[in-house]
Amino acid sequence: MYISKLSLYGFKSFLKRSEIEFGRGITSIVGPNGCGKTNIVDSLRWVIGEQKSSVLRADRNTDVIFNGTSMKRPLNMAEVSLTIHDVTSRTAVELSDVTITRRLYRNGESEYFINKNLCRLKDITDLFIDTGMGANAYSIIELKMIEDILSETPEERKRLFEEAAGVNKYRIQRKAAIRKLEATREDLLRLNDIIAEVDSVVKNLKRQLHRYEKYQEITQNLIESEVLLAMRKILNIRLKSEPIQQNFRAKQESFDRCVSELAILERNWNENQSEIEEKEEVLQQQTDTVNSLRSTGSQLGTSDLLLKEQHRNITQTVSRLSNEIETHTKNISLAEERKIALKKQQAETGESLVKKREEFKNISEAVGAVDQQYKAIEKELQTLQDERYALFRQQTEFSVRISSLKENIRQRGNDLQAVLNRIAEQDKVDERSAVQIEEIRGKISQSTYELDQRKNGLYREDERFQELSDQEQKLRDELRKVESEMDKLSNRISFYSGIIQTKEGFAPGLQFVLDHLSDFPGIQGAFSDLISVDSTYYLAVETVIKDISRLLVADSQSDALRALEKLSSVGKGRVSVIPLDIDFHNSEKEKFSAKEFKPLSQFIKCGSSLSRLKDFLFGSIYVCNDDEFESLIQEKKYLNLSFITSRGRFRDANGFFTGGSETSESSALVGRNQKLYEFEKKYDALKTEREGIVSQISKISSDLRQVTANRNALKSEIAKFEEILQNDEEKRRAVESLLSQSNGIRKNLNESKISISIALENFNEKLKRENPENDSISTKITSFDAAILEKKESLSKVKSSLDEQNIRIQNVRIELVNLENNYRNLVAGFESADRSISNLSNIRNAAIQEKNKDIQSKLEIDLKIESNGAEIKKISDHLTKAEQSFIVIQSAHQRLRSNQQSLNDRSTETRRNKENLSEELKKMELAFSEYKAADSEIRSVLFEKYNRNVPDEMPDSLPDEEALRRDVERYKRNLEMIGMVNMAVKDEYKQENTRFKFLSEQRDDLVTSEKGLNEVILQIDNVAREQYVEIFEKIRQNFHSTFSIFFAGGEADVKLIGDPDPLESQIEIWACPSGKKLRSLKMLSAGEKALTAIALLFAIYQVKPSPFCILDEVDAPLDDQNTSRFTNVLKTFSDKTQFIIVTHNKSTMSIADVLYGVTMAEKGVSQIISAKLE
Repeated sequence: MYISKLSLYGFKSFLKRSEIEFGRGITSIVGPNGCGKTNIVDSLRWVIGEQKSSVLRADRNTDVIFNGTSMKRPLNMAEVSLTIHDVTSRTAVELSDVTITRRLYRNGESEYFINKNLCRLKDITDLFIDTGMGANAYSIIELKMIEDILSETPEERKRLFEEAAGVNKYRIQRKAAIRKLEATREDLLRLNDIIAEVDSVVKNLKRQLHRYEKYQEITQNLIESEVLLAMRKILNIRLKSEPIQQNFRAKQESFDRCVSELAILERNWNENQSEIEEKEEVLQQQTDTVNSLRSTGSQLGTSDLLLKEQHRNITQTVSRLSNEIETHTKNISLAEERKIALKKQQAETGESLVKKREEFKNISEAVGAVDQQYKAIEKELQTLQDERYALFRQQTEFSVRISSLKENIRQRGNDLQAVLNRIAEQDKVDERSAVQIEEIRGKISQSTYELDQRKNGLYREDERFQELSDQEQKLRDELRKVESEMDKLSNRISFYSGIIQTKEGFAPGLQFVLDHLSDFPGIQGAFSDLISVDSTYYLAVETVIKDISRLLVADSQSDALRALEKLSSVGKGRVSVIPLDIDFHNSEKEKFSAKEFKPLSQFIKCGSSLSRLKDFLFGSIYVCNDDEFESLIQEKKYLNLSFITSRGRFRDANGFFTGGSETSESSALVGRNQKLYEFEKKYDALKTEREGIVSQISKISSDLRQVTANRNALKSEIAKFEEILQNDEEKRRAVESLLSQSNGIRKNLNESKISISIALENFNEKLKRENPENDSISTKITSFDAAILEKKESLSKVKSSLDEQNIRIQNVRIELVNLENNYRNLVAGFESADRSISNLSNIRNAAIQEKNKDIQSKLEIDLKIESNGAEIKKISDHLTKAEQSFIVIQSAHQRLRSNQQSLNDRSTETRRNKENLSEELKKMELAFSEYKAADSEIRSVLFEKYNRNVPDEMPDSLPDEEALRRDVERYKRNLEMIGMVNMAVKDEYKQENTRFKFLSEQRDDLVTSEKGLNEVILQIDNVAREQYVEIFEKIRQNFHSTFSIFFAGGEADVKLIGDPDPLESQIEIWACPSGKKLRSLKMLSAGEKALTAIALLFAIYQVKPSPFCILDEVDAPLDDQNTSRFTNVLKTFSDKTQFIIVTHNKSTMSIADVLYGVTMAEKGVSQIISAKLE
């Protein structure tokens, strides 16, 4: 079993995923200081479960995650994976390779994996128990750990030995068993407390059960009386309702007669209504006939009017068409005459048009010759103008340049003056800024002083606030304790007040006497209430007076006898009465006494009237301790004396013993009033104490509010001064920035001043060069102006001739256009006249056809008008007959309507009588319903209260209602006297009794479990002790030899010292190298200490070799000779143990099979370089 591979990602300085493969032999890790070698050792500790950040050289767990560099961002996760080969050889895992992975996120969450399966840290720890691998095992050794092993602190040494001996698992099992044992004992204690409480509850519930049974008996009698009372009330109700039922039957018969008569009237009404409906149907049919004939006659009249109107319209249309035909004939004649005139005008205009075109051609040719002459002169003029324009452009450019130069000279002069002005202004600004900076610095210094003063004040107020808060919290804790004690006392006061008031625990007869003490003259009260007993001897008094719950005290024998006689007459049980007028003479006390013991009477106080009784009862009974009780009763000289202990163990003078378990607090009768008085006294004292604490809390709260107000005021002032300071700092930075800008501005202004001056000189020189060239161009432009003027005069003459010719040709062109337009108009007019004649002919022909068609329609309408008149006469005759028949049917219908109204009146009268009878019946039903409701209410109330029904059949004889009411009231008073009763007491008693039995069984189980756990712990201790001693002796023998090998002789030993138990004892190491006489490890050099620790480790390895061993610079203190010894031993043990060595020693590097170098090419990021050595 060995480590085969280690993978790191994001762990400390290892940014990128890095892997290291290990062989079975020796692997050496080298590199300069600070490159991350020890981070590899830390990663091995971390992945196998190390939880202490200090061991990993970190402040907190998340510090192992790569935190970034100046060039790299931090990561959010660290992950280390460790692969272990040949796991089966040392563990029960059936796998050749196991990979353990631990992952930590920046938010603090951790994950553990075994072969990429999520697991717990405990699973990894359990995997490596007794293998020598673990976060606290001896497999990872640092130089500091070697010093710890050899130091005066023995824990580290012992841990190595226990790991090698394999007792860790037994220690874990023992701790678990002890925890279980402690938990069992705590459970047993709690269970005993619970059982005691439940036992008290069960006894209390048993007493309540007796009251409950008595309550149930009275309740049953009350129910029977209430049932009889309900039966009597129902019987009375029945007697009252019988006359109403008889009257109801008579009224019901009259009502039925009205219903029959009304039914007959309704039947006659229905028959008459049927005849009316038949007549209405015939009347409706006759009405439809009359309306139909009237409608037909109206339609024929309308049709006749329409035909006559059509006849008139057609006559008018024929007349209109005749007039239109005549008009169209005249228009056609006029159009033919106009057509002939237009033909003649067209021929004349054509001849004039030919002549005018010839004239226009001749004039156009003359205008062309003059135009060519004009264009030649115009071209020459254009050439001259172009040349002059070129010169003018040159002159303009020179003028612009000269103007620009002058403007630039003026502008630069102004700029130079402005720069000089700004320099002067900047000087003033710098002076003001310097003054402002000094002022602001003074304000900042003052504000800083004020702020420090406020902060110091706030610190003092914070301390005061914390001090007051602590005091308030302490007082509130005290207040809670006091209030808790008050609550407990209040509960006990309520408890004792309750049992004293209810006289719980006393016999029924004694309770009756105390409840009616005024009826028993001469009775002073219960004996237990008349004496005051030391709280230690409550049980002792009750043990001596066995019947104390029945014991009364009377003034005289006659008072006692009267009380007993009266109690017997009322049947309230038995009591015992002690009269005070008898002679209390204790012959036993005179005969036997023991002056070395105190009598019980000394611990009892009472009134003077009871002092003789107290001495009589308790004067001859002596108090002794529980531990001497048994020895005293065995001595012959005390044989005739009575002894009692505070626990109630009692031996009377006759030799009879009394004892057993103590009674519960609620059942004890002696000292109830005394306890109540003590509890009330304690409660008042606590109340006064509480008021004092509340007063102190109130004062501190007031001080806290004042301190809080002061703190808030100081915080406000601090915030104010911080804001002022911040504003002043901003102002200072702004002014300093302004000064810095001012220096830049001043530099820029000086540079601008120089550049402007140079530009002014350049512009003046350019202006001097431009003026002569401008004068030469002006002379050339003047000569061109004269030539252009001459050409313009020639061009003007030619232009006048050309204009005259153009005017002439224009006039001819206008005349030609007019002739052409006239000719075209004549042609168009001729064509239009031809089209007009054709259209008029077509319109006239259409009018002739429409006229003939209308004449034919007129003849047809005349025939329809004649036929329609005959039909109208026929319809009028039929309508007259139908109207006469309608009048006859309407008369018969009116008669039937009159008869129907008579039937309605009779029905209304009968219905009114029926409604009156119905109202009377309803009133009777209401009265009957009230009786019935009263009956139902009595039954319902009885059923709701007692779940009992009243029988329908009543017995012949029932007691009087008033007598029954008295019985009910008597039973209710009896229930009130009993008072409140727990109705669920029966179930509660059963439940609590069952719980008591169950808890008792649980207690027995816990006792058995406690015994078993003690046996398991003893067995674990024995096995672990034997195994530890055996392994220790083997290590001791091996240490002798390994020390001799390392030091070439010498002596060394390990011993168990201190506790005789090997598991609890400490380990002492002493070593003496060859040739020296040393006993103390402190006297060894660093190298000798290192070799001694290494020798001890190898001695442990020989007993139980660890799968791997990591040595972190342990060879640093060794010289060359000791290093050689060290490396030789490593070679010897490398066959069984894998060694991973972090070293700077070249001799140690030389024995390595594989050499890994750790470098930091990039600052803050580690890299790994490997080399295999042959």
